[in-house]
Parts: sequence; C-alpha cells; structure tokens
Amino acid sequence: MPTPSLYSAIRDHDFSETTCFLCGNDVENNQRSREHVFPKWLLHHFGLLDHPLTLLNGTRLAYRNLVIPCCQTCNNECLSSIEREVQERFMMGAAEVASMDRGRLLLWVLKIFYGLLYRELFLSIDRRDPAAGNIVSTEDMEQFQLLHFILQSCRVPMDFSVMDSDIPASVFVFEVQEPSNADWKFDYKDDVVNRTLYLRLGNVGILAAFDMGAQTPPGMEFFSRYQGHLLHPLQFAELGANLFMKARVLNRTPKVIIGESSERVSFSVISIAGLSSSPVFGTWEAEDMAEMLMFFLGYPLEMVMPVKGRLATWLTNSDGSLRTMSMDAPPWAMPADNTL
Repeated sequence: MPTPSLYSAIRDHDFSETTCFLCGNDVENNQRSREHVFPKWLLHHFGLLDHPLTLLNGTRLAYRNLVIPCCQTCNNECLSSIEREVQERFMMGAAEVASMDRGRLLLWVLKIFYGLLYRELFLSIDRRDPAAGNIVSTEDMEQFQLLHFILQSCRVPMDFSVMDSDIPASVFVFEVQEPSNADWKFDYKDDVVNRTLYLRLGNVGILAAFDMGAQTPPGMEFFSRYQGHLLHPLQFAELGANLFMKARVLNRTPKVIIGESSERVSFSVISIAGLSSSPVFGTWEAEDMAEMLMFFLGYPLEMVMPVKGRLATWLTNSDGSLRTMSMDAPPWAMPADNTL
C-alpha cells in the first residue's frame, strides 16, 4: 500500500464542509463525517456540551457544535487512537499525561488549536452581514501551513528533527488542584497570532507553544521548577501568562525544511538562534505582563500590579520559595503576598 503524501490544503485554498480537514478527501456533509474539535469524552466529562465558547468575532457557539469535516479513515483510524490514549491517561492523572509520548500529545492539543481555526473559516465575522467575510480567511490560514503538516504526522510517516527539542513545539504538563465547583474545572485559552494554547482539565494543566521548539530550552529551565508540584489553578494561570508573553516577544521566524520520499516525510527545523547575535527572545514591560495576568486571572490591575512597575506573583513567596496555596480558600479571590 503506498505511503500517503502530505496534503497541501492551505497552498491550494482547498477548504469546504465536504473536504476532510486533515487529508483532503471528499466527505459527506453529515454527522458521520464530523470530528469534534474538543473530543466528546471531554465534553461529557466536564458537562460542556451545551456550554458556549466565545470565538474571535465574539460569537458564542456551543462546544457540541464545534465540529470540522473529517473522513472516516482520519477520524476512526488516525485520530481515534490518540484520543483514546489521552482519555485513558487523563483518567489516571496528570503524571500519566505527562509521561505520554510528547509527539502524540502535541498532535492532540494541535488538533484543538487548528480545529478551532478551521471551524472559524466557515463562520461569518458579522452574522448580520454575510458579505463581510468569515472570521478566518483562507489567506489567514497560510501562516498555519506548517502546523497543518505537523498535524498530518498522524496519517503520514514523519520524522522530526529539531535542534533544541524532541518535537516541533514547546509542550509542558502540570498537576493542578481540581476545584470542587464544576464550572471551574475546565478552562481554555489560546492566542492565535502567537500560536499558544492553555488548557486546564480538572487536575491536568497543559501549556503549548506551536513555535517549532523555541520555548523548550528556556521553558525547561523556568517551568521545570513547578512540574511535579501540586499547583493551585491561579498558579497554573500565571504560568500560562508567562508562556503567552514569551511567545509574544519571540524575535525569530522559525525555518523548516521538508523532504518527501516514497516512504517518509522529513520535517527539519533549522536552529532557532541561527547566525544572529540578537537574543532569541526580547523583553516585555511590566505593564504588558499585567494585562496578560488580568486576562488569565480575571483580576483588576491593582491586584496584579499593587505597586506601579512591580507585578504580583502567586508562584513564590517573598524568599523565593514555592508558594503553597490551598483550595479551601476562595480560589479566585486570593491576593498575592509577594511582588516581583
């Protein structure tokens, strides 16, 4: 049987409700040829089927309706084995998710990130004016072609070669205290422009930057301190703010070489640092991080920046030790006792 070849949907602007988002094969426009962006087991587990997600244009769409066209082969063979493994490991706890093959975990979170973009290809930016165009245009999708190629590694044999990482992304898993309130057990955020994802599933926290591995070395240095500890959701949210800000100040455009043979695809990421002497990452202003913390925590400015130019932190105590936070106190109303 011949090896499947990469599908260049983005190059050909081949998007429709009757084209498989992953391989390009024709599908019928019905429920049997639909893949849920957020898997059904997750929606059932957290009671999200009828809960709304706010899209880029402000539209609120129920999670159950976030579906994308997908052929039976890609759905039932290529993606389902990854889905089953994530579900099984999730049920056993954060440590099991963290020990999962990182390439497979990457595909799981990347399908969610890319799938949301794909869904928005078919939704009007202004429902009152269909002629205004869609939330995401086919031209917008061109910048995500490499991510689509990575996602196809579930259907096409692919070898990754990344200078500073084992996968072409930066993915980190944490153990998080699980709130008793059902409405607080799940949280999702992303930054489409800077290609980052934040996902809290009960006691599992996942951060991902689809940056060809750029954040892996600094992330291993910064995030490793908090991996293996039971974090409060506030602390995990602060880590998410850090990942998103780091992606915002990336000073490089990763370069990739893709080679196809009759048997496999090679996906090679050129050294992120390259020949430039300038830092890979820039710096950010305290005020910018304050805005990011407000986005993640839902706190007002005076709580995230109690002193002008100095940020509050929920991660460490004033002596630099890791802060222990209990879920017994109101989880999203606890002030920090330290500033950076």
